[in-house]
Amino acid sequence: MSQRVAPRSVAAMHSFVTTILRSHGAPPTTADPVARHMLWADRRGTETHGLVRLPAYVERVRRGTLDPTARPHVEARHGAVTTVDANHGFGHAAADYAMNHALERSRSDGVGVTTVRRSGHFGAAGAYAAMAATQGAVGIAMTNAAPLMAPTGGRERRVGNNPIAVAVPFSEFPIVLDIAMSAVAAGRVMLAARRGESIPDSWGADRRGRPTTDPHEVLAGGGLLRPVADHKGYGLALVVDLLTSVLGGGAPGIDVKRLDQDGPVDASHTCIALDVSAFGDPTGFADRIEALAATMRATPLADGAERVLLPGEREAEVARRRDEHGIDYPDDIFAALERLAADVACPLPPPAEMVSDGVER
Repeated sequence: MSQRVAPRSVAAMHSFVTTILRSHGAPPTTADPVARHMLWADRRGTETHGLVRLPAYVERVRRGTLDPTARPHVEARHGAVTTVDANHGFGHAAADYAMNHALERSRSDGVGVTTVRRSGHFGAAGAYAAMAATQGAVGIAMTNAAPLMAPTGGRERRVGNNPIAVAVPFSEFPIVLDIAMSAVAAGRVMLAARRGESIPDSWGADRRGRPTTDPHEVLAGGGLLRPVADHKGYGLALVVDLLTSVLGGGAPGIDVKRLDQDGPVDASHTCIALDVSAFGDPTGFADRIEALAATMRATPLADGAERVLLPGEREAEVARRRDEHGIDYPDDIFAALERLAADVACPLPPPAEMVSDGVER
């Protein structure tokens, strides 16, 4: 099992990531949103979508399959709809740009929809949906991804695990549902393979479509992630591909690349913002959310359960702790960051409890 290192402050890690990205050619306007959205995942404990990916992004920059200088640009506008070309740059920056455009349109039209094509891997979909929720709007974000699942009944990779996230403003924290259409995110299988751990056989299948506990059979062996709820997960993944690449004119999921493959990732995203006030009195909306949340939390508990949580509640609690005390990264993730730091002579920040002169607080 992986151990954890002493916590590093979120602000210090943000500075570290931006320094790494800028040393590889990214301008500040790109480095900042990339760092911010990766750390959004790490702050919330979703470490499969945070800085664990940074070495792979840097390697892609070095190989020329990710352009750190690329800036997303608007190709077309029609009413509340905007089409963006990411120019094979960082997906985080492109999706940030897209959701900001969707929010801008929603303020005048009640709804804003932005599609993005020719983009890179964008990390956690919830980060972009939450951008809207923190501004009082409902946010929806989704992306297609490299094929890792088979259609129900098949045994060959034809569809990605294509995540979708919905975020709703709430008085305590944004309610965020962020789900991939596989039983688990591919990153969890990757971490298990890296750590030499087995996985539940409900997570993946081998190349013949048979359940397996070996993460290498799922990843390097040409195997499959298993869709959540079988045909339902497959169907939802296909719908996300329809609403991203097909709707936005990007590459279909079958042509999207994994981070460890050659060529641009070529992902497509869709970001949607709904202005709450366009649907009625915002105060009434807020009151109804409070009432619904209270109803969920008042549910009688099943045997062994401690409480009923709202979507994103546990992650919000983790984020509050990590914002205060720092992020205690698993040692294997931290070791990869140390190697990355050594390559550009940019040391990682000291533990959060240490001041700059090395004296413990």
